[in-house]
Amino acid sequence: MSSSLQVLNRKAARIPQRASAAAIRALRRAGVYEQAEGFINTVRPPMWPGMRLTPKRLLNYQLVQYQRSRGHTKLFGRPLVLTLEATNVCNLKCPACFTGVGEVTRVRGIMPMERYRSLIDELGDYALLLEFYNWGEPLLNKNIYEMVGLASGRGISTIISTNFSVTFDQERAEKLVNSGLAILGAGIDGASQETYEQYRVGGDFEKTLKNMRLMVAAKKALGSESPIVCWSFHAFEHNKHEIDKAKSMADDIGVEFSATKGWVEGDEWDDEGKVEFPVMVSPERCRYLWTQAVVNNDGLASPCANSFYEEEDFGAVDEGGFMEVWNNRYYQEARKTFSQRNGSEFGKSLICNDCPYTKTWENFESHIAQGLSKKSFESGYTTNDWFNYFFQRRHDRDNPAQPDNAIDLSSVDSRPS
Repeated sequence: MSSSLQVLNRKAARIPQRASAAAIRALRRAGVYEQAEGFINTVRPPMWPGMRLTPKRLLNYQLVQYQRSRGHTKLFGRPLVLTLEATNVCNLKCPACFTGVGEVTRVRGIMPMERYRSLIDELGDYALLLEFYNWGEPLLNKNIYEMVGLASGRGISTIISTNFSVTFDQERAEKLVNSGLAILGAGIDGASQETYEQYRVGGDFEKTLKNMRLMVAAKKALGSESPIVCWSFHAFEHNKHEIDKAKSMADDIGVEFSATKGWVEGDEWDDEGKVEFPVMVSPERCRYLWTQAVVNNDGLASPCANSFYEEEDFGAVDEGGFMEVWNNRYYQEARKTFSQRNGSEFGKSLICNDCPYTKTWENFESHIAQGLSKKSFESGYTTNDWFNYFFQRRHDRDNPAQPDNAIDLSSVDSRPS
């Protein structure tokens, strides 16, 4: 999920608890609020927009959180969040994206409906949230409206992150509204074509504005409050001067606005602290390995949404279903890296072994073992280090990918932008 969309998603899932305000103040005074909050988060799932909480989802959530807290490697709970890649084809060439820079290691295509339905049948009754994007533009998949509708009908909160510089019209806007989509995040990193196209290479700024207006009009015409439409602004050195203007434009259109730092190769910039950004990697067990399933359009499961290359995948869901992959040797060895840092050679060979999240957890456990407090711990890794760990792997591979200079959009969308 893009960083801006994560901010919106957290806000959307936050439910006011007015009746508990006094209790929260008392817990803070007693110095035990963090422990109490951790317990509450373990037993009560976030209420994402469009999500229907059922006994099955509640019990699965509690089981998953318990197993994660204990560091179990074989899981009985099903993933809470699904990232099911609608397509890995994109019409833009964003320079901080594997697809955008032309890396090709797997066949370009869309997720077949048969595979998608199978995953929904297996996991849909337990999932809280479904993301339809990973390394491509989901609106280039002609089946996206049906895919969203199937998930929404099961009571799963649904999210699309789009560059929105695509062919779109009123009919498509109304289909998206009628699908039950909960959140639509549009990545628009500027308030003018000149600034916008420096990162969204090949994009049409005016088209993105038109498409957001179409969504607002469709919601109004159909009397629907969903989806939440958010202008997602990734701030870099070249565009941060347009943040305020972009927010004003978003207000005029009638959509939400969220600005966060864009990930960059090398050092972070924004010394002014103008935009929100989670600076340090948190000392916690990786959420992906315990709570989130990432399945690419070709049916191969990745350990997380940042892993791009096929040789880093953990298994094929078509061969025995997702849960068989979820508990195979790859996943179990990866989970062991959060408890057995001197594990097997196989575990050390996995992409997870040197990830900043894994190393932060290792440093955190060492810190606590020395009798030091949690509050005094400093990660030493920023989320930009996390991004760079994955993105720079393309320079270190033994079999570098060939540049993709001719993506065939016609195979995905009969009317490409």
